[in-house]
Amino acid sequence: MYFQLPSFLLFLLIALFIVKISKPSFRIFALILLSIVFYSYWDVGYFFILIFYIVLGAVACHLLTLSKRYLSFLIVFSLLPLIFYKYTDFFLRSIGVSGMGIALPLGISFITFSLISMMVDFSRSSVKKINYSDVGLYISFFPHLIAGPILRTKEVVPQFKGIHVSWQNFVYNLPLFAVGMIKKVLIADPIGGYIAPVFNDPLSHGFWDLFIASLGFSIQIYCDFSAYSDMAIAIAGMFAVRFPENFRSPYLSFSLSEMWKRWHMTLSFWLRDYLFVPLVRYFGKGLVYLPILITMLVSGLWHGANWNFIIWGGLQGIIMVIDNYIGFGKFVKNNPHFKWFFIIVNFFVWSFLAILFRSDSASSAWDYYQSLLAFNVGDFSADNQSVLILVLITLCVHYYDNVDFIRKHAAKIPAFLSVPVFISIIVGCSMVAAQHPESFYYFDF
Repeated sequence: MYFQLPSFLLFLLIALFIVKISKPSFRIFALILLSIVFYSYWDVGYFFILIFYIVLGAVACHLLTLSKRYLSFLIVFSLLPLIFYKYTDFFLRSIGVSGMGIALPLGISFITFSLISMMVDFSRSSVKKINYSDVGLYISFFPHLIAGPILRTKEVVPQFKGIHVSWQNFVYNLPLFAVGMIKKVLIADPIGGYIAPVFNDPLSHGFWDLFIASLGFSIQIYCDFSAYSDMAIAIAGMFAVRFPENFRSPYLSFSLSEMWKRWHMTLSFWLRDYLFVPLVRYFGKGLVYLPILITMLVSGLWHGANWNFIIWGGLQGIIMVIDNYIGFGKFVKNNPHFKWFFIIVNFFVWSFLAILFRSDSASSAWDYYQSLLAFNVGDFSADNQSVLILVLITLCVHYYDNVDFIRKHAAKIPAFLSVPVFISIIVGCSMVAAQHPESFYYFDF
C-alpha cells in the first residue's frame, strides 16, 4: 500500500477508527496488529520478517538487562539479515560470480537501524523493566516502517502511552499529509517519468536532456522522499505520536557539510551518533578527517550495494573533508554576501554527484558524464521546459517546505474551510496516482 493510493487511505481510516474506539490498554496492541497487516500486504512472507525483528528486539532488551556485554553481539546479529539480503549479490558480483537474485525486503535497512538505535539506547539507560508492547510498536509502527524516519527510543517510546485519535490531531496533521501528496504525485512522479529514459540510455541524449535530467532528479528524489517523510510524520501525528523532522530545506545549504545536517536528518544524526562520534574517539587528534570519509563511505554503501554508491559516498566525503580543512563554513558565515552564490553552486555540485546515485551502475554513470560533458547542445524541448519549470517552482517555495511552517500556517485556517480543501487535494492526488502507481524512491534502500 503506497501512501498515495486509495487502498492506503482506506486502511488509514480503518486504523484511525479502530484506535479511536479501542480502550487505552488495547491501543498499542491494535497498532502492532495493524502494522503487521500493513507490512504483510506487500508480501505475505514479510509477516515472518517483521515478527523476527519484533522478537529480536524483545530478546535483545531482555539480554541487555542482564549484561551490557551482549550489545556488540546483538548489533552484529541484527545486521546479518540486512547483509544477506542487501550485500550478498554485490559481494558475489565483485568476485566475478553470478548473483543469486536475492530480493531486498521493503524497509529492512530502516528497521535494522531503528533496532540498533533501540539496543544502544537501552544499553546506556538504567531501565530494567521492559514493556514488550512498546518494543513491538517501536519496531513495527507502520508510518515509519518502509522508509523511515529512523526513530530513537527516548524520543518516541514515551509517547506511546498517550496514543489516541482526536479530531484536533486529524485537522492539525491533514495539511502536512496533503503537501506530501502534492510533492509526490504532482512533482516527483512527473519528473521521474521524464528522467527515466534519459538515465537508461544517456549516450543517445544531448546536453540539455542530460543537464535538465540531473537537476530534475535532485528535485524528484527530494520531493519523493520528503513527501514520504511528511506523510509518515502526519500519520503518526494523527495517533498523537510526534516523529522527528527528516528534511529542513536542504537545498538552501551552502556546502555539502551543511547539506547533511538538513537532508535525511534522522540517518545523518544516526550515523553521527553511532558511527562518526565513536570513530572520532577511536582515531583521536591524529586522524581528524578520516572519520568523515569513513562515515560517508558507509552512507554510500547503506544507500545501495553497488560501486556507484560507494564512489558517490566517497566523493561526498572528500569534498566534506576539504570543506572542513579550509574552514569553508566559517568563511561563508564571515562573508554572508557570498552565501547565495555558494547555495547555487552547492545545488549544482549535489546534482552533478547525484548522477552517480541515480545511475544503475558506475559504468552507466560514466557514460552519462561523458555524454553530458561532450556539450552536444541540441534543441531545448518542451519536456525540458516542463521539468525546468517544476524544478524552479520547487526551489522558489523551498524555504517554506518544512513541517512546522506548514502546520503552523495551516492551523490559522478555520477547520470548516481547510478540511474539505485538504481532503479534496488528497483524494484528487490519490485518484491521479492510482492511474500510474509509482513506488517511493527510497523503498529500494
